[in-house]
Amino acid sequence: MVEDGKPLALGAGLPRRALFGAVLGAAVTLVTACSADDEKTQMGSPVRKRSWGAFLPAVAGTTRTTVASIDRIATLAGTKPDFVHLFAAIGDSVPVEILDLVRSGGATPVLTLEPWRPDEGSDQPEYSLASIAAGHYDPDLFRWATQLASWPYPLVLRFAQEMNGNWYPWSIGVNQNTAAQYRTAWSRMHSIVSEQAPHVRFVWAPNAITEGTRDFTACYPGDDKVDYLGLDGYNWGQIPGHQWQSADKLFSNSLRALSRISPGRPILVTEVGCADGATPNLKAQWIADFFRVIGDCPDVLGFLWFQMDKERDWRFNTTPASTQSFRDELAQWMSGGRPS
Repeated sequence: MVEDGKPLALGAGLPRRALFGAVLGAAVTLVTACSADDEKTQMGSPVRKRSWGAFLPAVAGTTRTTVASIDRIATLAGTKPDFVHLFAAIGDSVPVEILDLVRSGGATPVLTLEPWRPDEGSDQPEYSLASIAAGHYDPDLFRWATQLASWPYPLVLRFAQEMNGNWYPWSIGVNQNTAAQYRTAWSRMHSIVSEQAPHVRFVWAPNAITEGTRDFTACYPGDDKVDYLGLDGYNWGQIPGHQWQSADKLFSNSLRALSRISPGRPILVTEVGCADGATPNLKAQWIADFFRVIGDCPDVLGFLWFQMDKERDWRFNTTPASTQSFRDELAQWMSGGRPS
């Protein structure tokens, strides 16, 4: 079974991983040029600089290929990405080499830390929220915190994302997980990491509310434990189990819900992608509509495009029209304008 927001059965929770147990994914935003101290100062009154990033599956374990991938996406988009997104499981080590390569390419890493064993789906009760909240994975979290502390550059950490779906071991309703347990598990992670690596910034990212997800409000850990509000959403197009969703339908209600949770807190669309439509112009129009939606929400400071042909071809450059639409709308949005 599948729903509009995410796959729910076959292919559900497929890990976006590649190198050293981490995959480069769709990006987030911070002011790349800022030092860690600058960022800490800004959190009370965030600098409203718009930024963007992209998932880059071609990135490999060499400086040459990493920088080449970033340069290619910059050429396609007309501007260099501010962020590159990494995925890692809690049993992995911090991928320092990849972090260095991303930084050498002029981007800031956004690292998603997932408490599970990738490739084994949501049926992993040992990774229930109760287990995390009880401290069973504290040794892993302390190891991550220590290793992150030794990499003292700007970094955004995302933990246990899309908790309001049903495709991860930490999803609410899976493995008897509750929203209260999610808040406790997040708080435990935040306490351990922030104590040892105070330069790390945290983004909390539910999935957009669709037919396949639930409300995420009760899962919010609190303003003292979250720097950025995140949101993931994909338009799967017209295929069995899905229907074409406008950017407005997919994102607007959820963005408003985020703004109600913590008014004025900066929002990052941490994953976004769109399948091709029945006609060549549909994706180009969807992209334009997406920029209009985030342009209408003043709290949105950035987004991360999932630039990969995976379950669907999510890339923005699948047609000349969609590529041009992305370039034009991105340029206007980055300049502070509101797309028409």
